[in-house]
Amino acid sequence: MIAFSASAWTQVIVAFSIFVPVGITAALAWVFLRGARNDPDEQWRRRLDAERRAANTVESRHDPT
Repeated sequence: MIAFSASAWTQVIVAFSIFVPVGITAALAWVFLRGARNDPDEQWRRRLDAERRAANTVESRHDPT
C-alpha cells in the first residue's frame, strides 16, 4: 500500500491531478502534431524544398569556380 494516512492520500491525489493532465496533453499534442506530416500544404512545402536543394546541388556541380 502506497499511502497509509490521509496526508499521504492527499499527496497521491495532488500528484495525479498534476501529472495526469500533463500526460494527456502531451499525448494529444503528439497525435495532432504527428498528423501534420499528412497535411497537403506541408507535403507541398517539403517537395518544393527538395526540388530547390536538388537544383542547388546540380548548379554547384556545374559551377567552375
